[in-house]
Amino acid sequence: MKIIYPAHSYLRRHFSLIEQIITAAGLTALLYGIMRMLPSYPPDWSMVILGAVFFLSIWSPVGGYFLAVLAAAYPLYLVSIYVAVIFLAIAMIGQHIFIQNLSAALLSLASPLLGAIYLSWSVPLLGGLWWGPTGGAVMGASAALWTQLVAGMAYVPPDLINLPGILPVIQDPLGRFASANSLEVLQILFLPLAPNSSSLLHHILQITIWAFSGWLAGMLNEKDWAQIRRPRASISIALTGVLTLATLQILLNLWLGAPLSLNAQIALGITAFSSLAAIIFLEFIQHFFEHPLPTPAQHAAPIQFEIDNTPAPISVPTLPEMSEDNKTEDLIMLELD
Repeated sequence: MKIIYPAHSYLRRHFSLIEQIITAAGLTALLYGIMRMLPSYPPDWSMVILGAVFFLSIWSPVGGYFLAVLAAAYPLYLVSIYVAVIFLAIAMIGQHIFIQNLSAALLSLASPLLGAIYLSWSVPLLGGLWWGPTGGAVMGASAALWTQLVAGMAYVPPDLINLPGILPVIQDPLGRFASANSLEVLQILFLPLAPNSSSLLHHILQITIWAFSGWLAGMLNEKDWAQIRRPRASISIALTGVLTLATLQILLNLWLGAPLSLNAQIALGITAFSSLAAIIFLEFIQHFFEHPLPTPAQHAAPIQFEIDNTPAPISVPTLPEMSEDNKTEDLIMLELD
C-alpha cells in the first residue's frame, strides 16, 4: 500500500502527459503503417522521421501533426498526385478539429485494424462516452466510412456487418493508382460503395447507424444519473449502444434481403462482447486515475485510564504568625478583665 498510493498520485498528476504520450505513439504507428505499405524512405531516414514525429508530438501536438502530414504526403504522392492532393486538402481543411481531437481522429482511422480484432464497435461508443454526442456521431460516421473505403480498395465487400474479423489489405496500390486521373481515383475510392442504388443505400444507412449509436451513447452519458453513477453507469450505456448497433444492423440486412451467414453471426457476437468488455475496462481505468484513492481508516489505540488508590495528603492552611506587639496587647486585655 505504501507504493500504490504514491504511484497512483504521481500518475494522476501526470495523466494528461500520459494521454499525450499514447496519442503520439498512435500517430507514429499510423505513419509507420503508411511507410510499411508504401516504402519510399531509406530505412535510416524512416527511423529518424518516426522518432522525430513521436517526440515532437509529445512536446508540441501541432508540430507533430504537421510533420506527420508532410512525412505521409510523399509516399502518397508516389502512389498518385491526386491521392496526395486529397490527403493534403483534408488534413489542411480540418487541421483545427484534428489537432484538438487528435486521439479521436486516430481512433477513427484505426477502425479497420480494430475490426480485424473484433473491437470496431468500440469506436463510436467511446466517441460518445468521451467526446459527447457530436463527437460520437462524427467518429461513428467517419469510422464506418473509412472502414468501407479501405475494404473496397482491398477488394473486400464493404458490408460492415460482415467485416469483423477480417483485415482488409490493399494489394499493389502503386499499380492501381499509377495511371489513374482525378476522376478514376474517385471511382477507385467510392465505386465499391455504390455499384448500384441498393448497395449505396445500404452503405449510407450503415454509416447512419454507427453515427446514431455514437450520438445515443453521448446523450445517455450526459444525463445526471450517468454522471453520478460513473463508471457503473458506463456499463449500461455501453450495453445499450452495443445492442442498438447489433439490432439496427441486423434489421437493415433483413430489410434489404441480405440474411446473415453463420460465420457472420458468430463474428457479430464476438464483436459485441469484445467491444463491450473493452469499453468497460477503459472506463474503469479512466475513472481509477481521475479520482484519488480512498484514504484507509486509521485505527487509534484505546485510551487507558490509571486509577491511583493512595489517599492524597490533606494540606492545612498556615495561620499567620502573631507579632510581639499583638501578644502584649492581648495580655494587657486579659489582666484588665
